[in-house]
Amino acid sequence: MVWTPPRTWATGELVTASIANTHWRDEFLALSQARGFLFVIGDTNGGVINTGLKGFFMVPYTCDVTGWTLLGDAVGSIVIDVWRDTYANFPPTVADTITGSEKPTLTAQIKNQDLSLGTWNRTVNAGDVLAFNVDSAATVKQASLILSAELS
Repeated sequence: MVWTPPRTWATGELVTASIANTHWRDEFLALSQARGFLFVIGDTNGGVINTGLKGFFMVPYTCDVTGWTLLGDAVGSIVIDVWRDTYANFPPTVADTITGSEKPTLTAQIKNQDLSLGTWNRTVNAGDVLAFNVDSAATVKQASLILSAELS
């Protein structure tokens, strides 16, 4: 289900099953299936983020990643790769990347997002482990990566 803007109702309008299904049932389902993950990366000494593996997150439900939003603490540059593997194969490595050619990136920016993910391997299963690796960084001391997802 995909969220659509709320309907503007007219006085005296007859509510049909089609209208109710589209604007009540479907919107409720879209909202109830929306999910996301937040991963914060920062240097504990307050310096610029360095490259390398920054941590892991175990996904609690099967879902499809639908987009990413990256927020920095200042205008700067950072590239983050996201790796996924099963718990049995922990830890994920660069061979397990899911980002394709659309890695979460700031390039002389404070915020950026990609909501289409045409090259991502988007399906994540319950119990999979995500790893977050900084490929490069400059100026940014803290970054928040939000992965948007829908239940599948």
